[in-house]
Amino acid sequence: MKGAFQDIKKRPVLLIFIMIIGAVICFAEQFNSLTQEFGSLNKLFSTDYVTLISEVAGFIQSKATDPGLMTVSIVIAIVAAIALAAVCGVLFSGFAYTNYITVLDRVHGNIRQGKKTSQIFVEGINKRFGKMTGFFIFFILGAVAVTGLSAFSVMPSALAVKNVIAGDTGAIFSMILMLAVTVIILFFAIVFFAMYVSFLMPSIIAFKKGSVKVALRMVNGYCWYLIPRTVGFLAYMIVVSFVMLAFNFGGASTVGALTVFLANWLLKSIGLFVYTQYVFSTYIAMKDDMFEE
Repeated sequence: MKGAFQDIKKRPVLLIFIMIIGAVICFAEQFNSLTQEFGSLNKLFSTDYVTLISEVAGFIQSKATDPGLMTVSIVIAIVAAIALAAVCGVLFSGFAYTNYITVLDRVHGNIRQGKKTSQIFVEGINKRFGKMTGFFIFFILGAVAVTGLSAFSVMPSALAVKNVIAGDTGAIFSMILMLAVTVIILFFAIVFFAMYVSFLMPSIIAFKKGSVKVALRMVNGYCWYLIPRTVGFLAYMIVVSFVMLAFNFGGASTVGALTVFLANWLLKSIGLFVYTQYVFSTYIAMKDDMFEE
């Protein structure tokens, strides 16, 4: 935390950037049709997810029967993903480069003179735009894959729970077993995806070549140190989301929706900033440890 405050003092734009990104994320999270439909704890826990997933699968299957429509939909999705990745590539290449330089100077006690923050930001775009765009293409594909895996891996457990609730007491053991397996699979899939994505970003800034390999080595080599901290961050973000759901942020009045949005924005922006500075600081420390002379 002390290091994060030092970084803010030196370059306030780092916090401002995270606050802007946090506002965009929270706005997209709150003001969409899915949140309007499921944006309360009561609705969240009363929904039959087996039926919901089946309906989604049926919808996709019905669209797949029309090859032309399916092809157009896939092309639009790919173009939209590449465009989004390119925009994020511009913004985050500048931010990540500036943040890396800032944290590096703090950790090593350097005093960098002669360049303004804006110059460093533009330098980051010029040097890392291409690789950062590739990073976000990977992130989008990975997020879709993890979301799909999570949705369909939950189905057997959800069916087992539904059967037990319906009175099939003989299925209790199989339900517990499937729940345990599902939780373990989802836990490691989500946590390791989050760790790989988190530490790949500073690695792209630190290395022109071999950044992916270095990030993988770091996460694999220090995983037992990183897992609790990554889980802590994810848990914090989930708890904040559940608190917002408790206030029915999907169906609140105008004043209530604005209040919940501001609270969600501030809490998540703080979490994102602290975690981001932790990742960059830890990356530099691990890099120094791995490549010490």
